[in-house]
Amino acid sequence: MPQPRMLVTGGSGYLGEWIITLAHPAWDVTASYLHHPPAPNRDTPGGSWRRLDVRDKTAVNTLVREIRPAIIVHTAALNPGQGADFQAVNALGTRHVACAAAAHRARLIHISTDVVFDGQKGNYVEDDPPSPITPYGRSKAQAEAEVWGAGAKATVVRTSLIYGWRPRIDRNTRWIVGDLRAGKPVRLFTDELRCPIWVESLAAAVVELAGLMYTGVLHVAGAQALSRYEFGVRLARFHGLDPGPLIPVRSRESGLHRPLDCTLDCSRARALLRTPLPGVDQVLGS
Repeated sequence: MPQPRMLVTGGSGYLGEWIITLAHPAWDVTASYLHHPPAPNRDTPGGSWRRLDVRDKTAVNTLVREIRPAIIVHTAALNPGQGADFQAVNALGTRHVACAAAAHRARLIHISTDVVFDGQKGNYVEDDPPSPITPYGRSKAQAEAEVWGAGAKATVVRTSLIYGWRPRIDRNTRWIVGDLRAGKPVRLFTDELRCPIWVESLAAAVVELAGLMYTGVLHVAGAQALSRYEFGVRLARFHGLDPGPLIPVRSRESGLHRPLDCTLDCSRARALLRTPLPGVDQVLGS
């Protein structure tokens, strides 16, 4: 019996790579990339790699029509620090993917973020309306609206800071660890709260969702709320570094307009999924 087909946009990204790995062998996976193609000697188990710019409506629709996936997992996005064209990539690109999913009757899992909220409340539930205050957050909130506007059968997964260390470490950890090793000052906010999620847990949850018929918003994040500073201390220790040089600062006093408490209530996900969503201390053995 042929395997059901899955398309993973942004397959060369940190989360995308893990979704591809865990989806095999249950799914026939095709993964897309834009700037970072896979190594020449590497192939997606049970599938293939295709270059795709989600900003190109025709290219998106052509690829989905060709592959005819049962499900599309949309991880492709422009994140803070990677550029400023959030609107075109995150909002318009998501519209193209969602419309193609609807046109070709593919289910859609769209990866969103906790910073669609303004951080004034904390412990956000799925029914809380988005209230973004940053350009990135606004683009991801609009992306969610594009998903619903397209009419696809969809799950919007809101998640938090993604971390991990294999086969490589995540961008946030790489910055902290790299600057500590270089003797550079690392300032981390003590009043910004998030629910960091281990990349392998998040990827496993997404793959499990691909086999379910759940539609709607779902909060999938780690079980432990930590400040940026507390998280940084734990990451430094896990990677064998003295966290002493980390400098605790307050976001409120930085002059930046950033959401403070974006913690997510993930009780719905814990009730729905078999995949555990452990906190940082449990994952890192702190």
